[in-house]
Amino acid sequence: MVALTVKLYKLARKVKGSKSRNKFRKLLAKVHERVSNSRQDFLHKLSRNLVNESQVIVVEDLNVKGMVRNRKLSKSISDVGWGMFVNFIDYKLKAKDGQLVEIGRFFPSSKTCSCCGHIVDELPLDIREWDCPACKNHHDRDANASKNIRVEGIRILSIGGGNPVLAEQRRSKTNKPQGGKASVSEAGSPHLLRQQKFG
Repeated sequence: MVALTVKLYKLARKVKGSKSRNKFRKLLAKVHERVSNSRQDFLHKLSRNLVNESQVIVVEDLNVKGMVRNRKLSKSISDVGWGMFVNFIDYKLKAKDGQLVEIGRFFPSSKTCSCCGHIVDELPLDIREWDCPACKNHHDRDANASKNIRVEGIRILSIGGGNPVLAEQRRSKTNKPQGGKASVSEAGSPHLLRQQKFG
């Protein structure tokens, strides 16, 4: 990626309309194409491995377009190709009669303790590890979220593939609802009480 950045810088310094700039622009287009092909090849291979090993895959419905607006993260998110990866998984699962379960983007997967179901009020992105104030268990942010996504996916499948239970609908930024304690229902979701409260 450093080489690509250097090439972009060099292109910007070329005189517009010059033969040198046009030649360099074509060279840069080939580099972009190689990067794109390399990314797609990796995602195809990874999605194929996952689909071969699974009948059901549960993912979080991330707002990729919204996340790309973050100037600090946009380049990294675009490079990973999350949206493309989910599309690859989806059509490959359908080809083998598998199933892709998407959890709603407002489901508090990171903020929910996978041990007791407690939902913390705030969990900024820079906090990668946290301790549950209710049961005192220590969590890695991503590992904890993956456990919650898996459990919610199983719950959705067990009730016949219905829509996921959302913690609550997003409200205006000035009126964010605060997190509270969760309660586990017979359906197995620690978020039904909050849905009834705000829904």
